[in-house]
Amino acid sequence: MNLFEIVNNNVTFSPQALLVRPFKDIWHADESKDKHTANLEMAYVYYMTDERSDFMHILDIEEREEEVKRWLDLPESWSGQRKSIVRAMHYYQLMSETTSTKLLQSTRLVLQKISEFLDNINMNERDERSKKPIHDISKITSAVEKIPKLIKAINEIEKEVIKEKELKAQSGNRTQSMFDDQGI
Repeated sequence: MNLFEIVNNNVTFSPQALLVRPFKDIWHADESKDKHTANLEMAYVYYMTDERSDFMHILDIEEREEEVKRWLDLPESWSGQRKSIVRAMHYYQLMSETTSTKLLQSTRLVLQKISEFLDNINMNERDERSKKPIHDISKITSAVEKIPKLIKAINEIEKEVIKEKELKAQSGNRTQSMFDDQGI
């Protein structure tokens, strides 16, 4: 589902988005003429859920929410936990999910766990009986040497997901002409 695009560094959404109940609810909840709040909330949905978002590297949802709120200059009192916002995010995630996006999310989680593991290694930790180091330095350095390959791999997956979304957007907007092959 490609309802959102970035145009001139602003999140824009297709008119079709307003036909979808969760987005329609956000739009109609803002009674102002300029729909400033609705636009910010739609951007919030994009930044929180779309794989193309600059904030998807923040895997902790609460951290991502705080960063997105700060970026969009939303008031401290504003909450992304309003029913219409949560529904819109859930719907958008569900409709945008592909095998590629699932794999990308899984890969990000694995990289996060590796990062946390490396952050928490205490090289001075010793076995109580033998007084030998618990962690094998050669295994740790071997793991660290593989990190550039992992980073390159996740960057490639991200590029593929973006390419996949762009292809779906292009094919979704194309109409078939009379002489196109229809499986005949």
